[in-house]
Amino acid sequence: MKKTKVIILVILGIAVIYGINRVVTKLPEEPETSERTNNKAMPSEEKEHKKQSDLPDGKVKDWNLLLVGPKHPLEKDFPDENFMEIKGTPMQLDKRVIQAYEDLSQAANDAGFPLAIVSAYRSVSYQEQVFQQNVDLCMSQGMTKEEAIAKTKETITEPGYSEHHTGLAIDIVDEHWQMNYPKEILDEEFGESEGGKWLAKHAREFGFIVRYPKDKESITQITYEPWHFRYVGVEHAQYIEEHQLTLEEYIDLLKEK
Repeated sequence: MKKTKVIILVILGIAVIYGINRVVTKLPEEPETSERTNNKAMPSEEKEHKKQSDLPDGKVKDWNLLLVGPKHPLEKDFPDENFMEIKGTPMQLDKRVIQAYEDLSQAANDAGFPLAIVSAYRSVSYQEQVFQQNVDLCMSQGMTKEEAIAKTKETITEPGYSEHHTGLAIDIVDEHWQMNYPKEILDEEFGESEGGKWLAKHAREFGFIVRYPKDKESITQITYEPWHFRYVGVEHAQYIEEHQLTLEEYIDLLKEK
């Protein structure tokens, strides 16, 4: 009987000691799983590396990535055989872009936003004529030559510095805007219209980007133009628009890749 009591007391003592040890001794912390690690905020350096690793194939010298603008002049005109008329219009584009534009136009029409072309390809020589005519007009109104040139530059790009020389750029609005525009046909308010919003969202599917987006003037040196679309190719266009880049920024990424 005594032996039995002793055995019971020993067992109880062991149980109490074990329980105390369980309370006092902390269990080791659960190691962080790979899933948790992956959910952490990615450092900016890693994000930038991921952005560059996802870049579509392309080289800055590719014809569809040609950079022309206030800091990147086009030295001479392209030959006439590079260009072709857009079906049903006297307007021209680079013949490699014609099909892409016609597909965009058809999609816009199907969506209820038939397009109206305001301007397409313009040669350097033609741009010189337009520019000089406006300078002459301003001078006839009493401006000095310097004042006339400065005034003309507000609305007309200097010859050699316009994307329209490439045949890769086109100014477009939809017909409803064309017939009902509040101020002038090329107005930034077009970007807030239904047709302007549709183009900004879907033009990339056919290889076109909004070339001069809002709040990027310090990079493009051109004010916001929701009507000015530039062909770069579908993959490039989708990447540029998805990452809210300008063509200048995109080309810089390609150089770093």
